[in-house]
Amino acid sequence: MIGGILLGASSAPSCSPSHLIRYLGPTAFGRIPGFSKHIFPPESIPYLSLVANIGLCLFLFLVGLEIDTSIIRRNLRLSVTIAAAGITIPFGLGAALAIPVYHHFIDSSQVSYPHFMLFTGVAYSITAFPVLCRILTELRLLDTTVGIVVLSAGVGNDIIGWTLLALSVALVNAGSGLTALWILLVCIGWSIFMLFIVRRVLFWIARNTRSIENGPTILFMTFTILVLFGSAFFTDVIGVHAVFGIVFPAVGVFTLTNPM
Repeated sequence: MIGGILLGASSAPSCSPSHLIRYLGPTAFGRIPGFSKHIFPPESIPYLSLVANIGLCLFLFLVGLEIDTSIIRRNLRLSVTIAAAGITIPFGLGAALAIPVYHHFIDSSQVSYPHFMLFTGVAYSITAFPVLCRILTELRLLDTTVGIVVLSAGVGNDIIGWTLLALSVALVNAGSGLTALWILLVCIGWSIFMLFIVRRVLFWIARNTRSIENGPTILFMTFTILVLFGSAFFTDVIGVHAVFGIVFPAVGVFTLTNPM
């Protein structure tokens, strides 16, 4: 509660909803007998998750529309450096923390140390991308170089993090590590498909419906929503979060400039 009061007085008001969700969840009010059962019945959880994911996709889509891709290209090397540091350092700290935690709290007959170390390192490495977007939006940094570089680095962290998470799950389930490699290659292929094929198709639709000169028409917005949720669904199915499927449609596909 003290942290919530301090955050309320700080310059990062976007964290308040996250703390409210924690209080309503198992952290605080969820410990009250019967609270979660009556306020959030188990039957309602899938529907609440669906609505939350739809809202999250639409929010991140609007965030991506405000990103200037030219700034990303100019600061690509800086974004890659920040992304590498942002995932390497937390992964190392998580792997180091896994040593005492594993020996004191984990049953070695159930989980092997390499699997636990990998999972712990990944848990510390993945960026809370929606929270990051919300913070940058509240602080009005989305259209600045700093904000765009941070978002670019966050996207890179999420790609690597979810790939490592898929690897750890595959190893724990006695699967093949090739699963993570397959997910990574599919993500790269899907990104190329969206940026070089779907983008050209949507630009052709926008040009023929005069959406570039007169604003988006109903037909163009229909295709926009279909591609948006189709991309999110595809990335979610292959094992990456649906958020990743929103990034490329927002940043690259729906930038109404000539892709030729």
